Amino acid sequence: MKVLFINTNDISGGAARAAMRIMHGVQETGIETRMLVKDKYSQSSDVIPISHFAPPSNPVKDMFQWVIQKLKNRYHLLKWHPYKRTKQNVFMSDLRYTDIHGALQKLDYDVLHLHWINNRFLDIRELAKVHKPIVWTLHDSWPFCGLCHYFIDCERYQTHCGACPMLGSHSDQDLAYEIFEKKLAIYKDLDLHIVTPSRWLGECAKKSALLGRFPVHVIPNCLDTELFRPLTSQEILTIAEHQQNAVVSRVLREATEKRLAKPFILYGAMNAATDRRKGFASLLSAMQILDTHGFEARLVVFGAHPQDLPMKFENIDITFVGYIHDSSVLTALYNGADVMVVPSLTENLSCAIMESLSCGTPVVAFNIGGNGDMIDHLQSGYLAKEKDAADLANGIQWCIDHNKDNVLGKQARRKANNSYTTQIVSKQYQALYQSLC
Repeated sequence: MKVLFINTNDISGGAARAAMRIMHGVQETGIETRMLVKDKYSQSSDVIPISHFAPPSNPVKDMFQWVIQKLKNRYHLLKWHPYKRTKQNVFMSDLRYTDIHGALQKLDYDVLHLHWINNRFLDIRELAKVHKPIVWTLHDSWPFCGLCHYFIDCERYQTHCGACPMLGSHSDQDLAYEIFEKKLAIYKDLDLHIVTPSRWLGECAKKSALLGRFPVHVIPNCLDTELFRPLTSQEILTIAEHQQNAVVSRVLREATEKRLAKPFILYGAMNAATDRRKGFASLLSAMQILDTHGFEARLVVFGAHPQDLPMKFENIDITFVGYIHDSSVLTALYNGADVMVVPSLTENLSCAIMESLSCGTPVVAFNIGGNGDMIDHLQSGYLAKEKDAADLANGIQWCIDHNKDNVLGKQARRKANNSYTTQIVSKQYQALYQSLC
């Protein structure tokens, strides 16, 4: 059996990392897999960039294509122009795409497995030419919404997008309506099988007008639990000694002095400062509550710089360690922390939660999205009431107070080993592929 994975790139971003982990896990079951991408950053021979299929350069043709692309971009900008009240920091995509040079017809595969295909990558109209089973693992809600990758509190996807609150639109036949209609027409004749990493997203897909008629399977993302694992103090020190980032090195060395004099709280995310969905405002409110009550702690933040997230407390020290791209360093930070806080306002299946649990560090998060699939409340962490900063603060203090002998951490590690290993997840995908072929 041959499976072709498709993702916009191979290693940048949570969806890419999840897709690569799944692909490598499926390979271990004996299934032949490759991944088609728009942008290739790794050296993996299993990843094929679309540039591989581009015809030989022709100056006249290239200039013509350049002009056509400029006109298309101008046309799409005009489409977006009426929506000047679009909400800030809300991620939306239309149907712009990149020419894949007939790659789907030139490659040999039995099952097409889609992951995250946006950022002007795959033209979903190409799927009508694929007369084979299509599996689509959803990493957000775009496949069943008109434009939005995260629908927040809107439920129009259940009937028909239009008068989109994210666009600031009051017209029933706005751009969201138009794209929704096009998706309806494209999906109509597809042999489509939906996979969602969380039960919550699966229920949303089932309720949606676009994907509700297709079978939905819940299969979690997987994780290398041998990479993200509990470390000894000596292992953390070794990582600190080889770390060029002096601040990270200092934090890790101090963390090995058995949890310091103050509890170590960890927070971080991709675009931690600029993406309001990551919930930094809620974290700030929770920290202010703890600080007011005289709670002493150390907050370590990755994925942002001090100028991005200005804050100051009386009893809580703050250390910014910048952006972390090395998984071993991230593992060491999880291990050094007493608790990880993930205050996101919307989540599918958080990589940060999964990684922290696998390292044996309890997690505090809001009880939203797929968080309840991962955190066993009062066993491996704390599920706070949605958007309730006071309860988030309660959860942080509860985890620190109730993790004697690492009882929460041990349960967290057990959860990861029982649910998210590569072997467990890849076997579920293997069974799905075999049922389709």
